[in-house]
Amino acid sequence: MIDLHLNYPILPGQAEVLEGLLRDVRPRLELPPYGGWDDRRAPAARWLNGQGYEVGPERVVLCSGGHHAVMVTLLALGLRGGTIAVGPLTYSNFKVQAASLGIDLVACASDAHGMSPDSLDQVAKQVGAVYLMPTVHNPLGTVMPEPRRRQMCDVARRRGLMIIEDDAYRFLDAAAPPPFAALAPDLTFSVRSFTKEFAPWMKLSYLVFPQGYEEKLTLMARVTSSGAAELFAETAARLIESGELAKLVAAKRADAAERQVLARRILEGLPLRGHATSYHVWVDLPAGVTAAAVAQELKERDGILVTPSDNFRANASVEANGLRIALGTVRDEGTLSGALRRVREAIGA
Repeated sequence: MIDLHLNYPILPGQAEVLEGLLRDVRPRLELPPYGGWDDRRAPAARWLNGQGYEVGPERVVLCSGGHHAVMVTLLALGLRGGTIAVGPLTYSNFKVQAASLGIDLVACASDAHGMSPDSLDQVAKQVGAVYLMPTVHNPLGTVMPEPRRRQMCDVARRRGLMIIEDDAYRFLDAAAPPPFAALAPDLTFSVRSFTKEFAPWMKLSYLVFPQGYEEKLTLMARVTSSGAAELFAETAARLIESGELAKLVAAKRADAAERQVLARRILEGLPLRGHATSYHVWVDLPAGVTAAAVAQELKERDGILVTPSDNFRANASVEANGLRIALGTVRDEGTLSGALRRVREAIGA
């Protein structure tokens, strides 16, 4: 199978960097604190502060990947059986997590700048929190400008809503606006995962949280995973302190930009949406061409996996007909180019 469904970019030389960093590792064998050792939380805070988070190590909990951090947040906030506001198209795995906890999703109107503050205000009485992917949205690639972010913070504060900020793709935007964790630190739970920034092997994430929630979060981390694996926590600390993570992130931005150019050249003329340094692109399909049917045809005929819009629709009332094409997992450019051409043929354009 040719995977244009998942996005786990791994660049040449990453394995050698990892081997060098871990050559002299002497991992602690005792159980770490459920939020992570202090000397693992400190480099986490330094890494995040370099990207506008303005956070101290006491407000960072280490979790076992981004999905785990989101689930820990949902449980700590007591949102089981509740309702959360999301965009019309939202992260497919968040939908699964919400459903597993009996959480209903309310779709708020969105535009080219992301979720509408007015739309959130209208549904605020129905929901307990809002889930956002403000920087390089998955699947649309949008980046919410700072003025819109501040408007969203105003609505959340006035309406008593908590903000769950999924910033998995923030690393791909070198000029990203301040995160919600900086604009509304008293309301925001912000997640940064290493599975995209480094590799899927490293199941580690940094969860930034408001003061007063550490006990609840660490309790949920304990009962769901006993905390993040120490080997991953040490790996992340070494990547940060050596400067290797910063170099890798810059290289991934450049790689993603080249892949966007490639995809847009091959798919020229189709209605595309995506960020200039993103590893995915969204294609709106013409009337009469169904996303699910195209995805099935590509899988059965060509062995190509893409993601249809049904996976991202917040609920059954959302109308969408498009494909997300992931550009980060297939490393060979010739293979990627050929797969993109077959996608174009399947769409019929």
